[in-house]
Amino acid sequence: MKTVKVLATAMLSLALVAGCSSPNNNGNSATETPKQTASNEQGGKETEKKEDVTIKYYSWEDGTAEENTMKKIANFEKANPNVKVEYVKLVTNASSTDFYQKLDIMAGTGDAIDVVAFSHVDFLIERAARGILAPIDEYLGADGIKPENEFFINPIYDGKVYGIQDLAQPWLVAINKQALDAAGLEAPTWGWTWDDFSEYAQKMTKDAQYGTYFHTWGEYANFPAYNELPHPYLKEDETPVFDEKVFADFFDMRRALEDSKSVKPFSDVVASKLHYASEYLNGEAAMVPAGSFLVGMIKDKEKYPHDFQTVFAPLPRSSESVEIGSSYVGGHYNAIGANSKHKKESYDFIKFLAQQTDVITDFPGSKSVDAELVISSMAGGFEDLIDVESLKNTVYDSRVHIPYDPTFSTAYSSQLKKVLEDGLSMFLLDKTSAADAQAWMVEEANKIIKQSK
Repeated sequence: MKTVKVLATAMLSLALVAGCSSPNNNGNSATETPKQTASNEQGGKETEKKEDVTIKYYSWEDGTAEENTMKKIANFEKANPNVKVEYVKLVTNASSTDFYQKLDIMAGTGDAIDVVAFSHVDFLIERAARGILAPIDEYLGADGIKPENEFFINPIYDGKVYGIQDLAQPWLVAINKQALDAAGLEAPTWGWTWDDFSEYAQKMTKDAQYGTYFHTWGEYANFPAYNELPHPYLKEDETPVFDEKVFADFFDMRRALEDSKSVKPFSDVVASKLHYASEYLNGEAAMVPAGSFLVGMIKDKEKYPHDFQTVFAPLPRSSESVEIGSSYVGGHYNAIGANSKHKKESYDFIKFLAQQTDVITDFPGSKSVDAELVISSMAGGFEDLIDVESLKNTVYDSRVHIPYDPTFSTAYSSQLKKVLEDGLSMFLLDKTSAADAQAWMVEEANKIIKQSK
């Protein structure tokens, strides 16, 4: 089986965002629809009228996320009056995992799909490889857009672009300022290490509050693999990366944190199905590594009542030999169905979502938006809950760079992420050694790789 590779351009520096403006920021691009002609009584001239079309946007999000999406849709429809966008939730439980299952069933029936949302580039590429999605190079070229210059990460399969990142989500560490002050600690800055992180966690642990919280996702199983290696699961020759020393080091740190009772035990996290935002914002944990999507949750005092201010810090580095600024960015993507009858209108819509700044819910996928506007929109008016300066310094430091290279990614990357998650689970719950967990991970990964060829 042909190996699927993702050709993507990671952002070299989020600082490059500042001060720029997008040439297509309002999403107004010509829509190629059939002409309707009519005789002009005054001069017999022909006039053009764009055909009214409706496109469907499939997603899993509800609540505030859905409300914000509806606002963006309204703005797009205002700028493109001949296009109506119907928001369709394939699931009612806001589960992206269940969403992908429903999406695949729908695609198998041959139903037309216009625009579909993805929570990770790997999930998008998997569907592109199956022929479910359509390339958009033709439309990007017509707009004079070089995707590597315009967007942070560009998912490319077999040399063609198959989606647009509408939200870029840098990972960072959120810290309860009250807990920080009570422990007599200064806010961490660029250059701190995971050893420093562990020390902070121990010093901020008290009574019913743990120093930190780690969730069940693959990122939490080994952050250095995400923000320091080219790829968290694979080497360039498509062999597993799980035998690297950084995995053993991070696993051992996780166990040491549990032994010192500085983090909620992994067994409790799994058994109780805990949520990272609830644990942090309810005061159960003094700090938590998370994506920038946490900012929106911090502002939602109705769902997460709290009165402390959050200070932000960059992800720590594994050692002082790692270059300062090494970072990781996640994101949200949109793609177009291969059998859509309105590909151009669908493209106009997903481009608009990446470039618009009227509704800021996270860092836009386009690099051509104004950084000050983004920060102001995300945190302005919430200074009592968000230390704006630390957020800005964490995201827009000139040293920020992304070692992660999605060109290493494959159509089975999501399976390898589960191997990493299961490896950590084996290490913490079954009390194996880091070496044994790594050996198991490498073996399981090789099985997946062999089956895919």
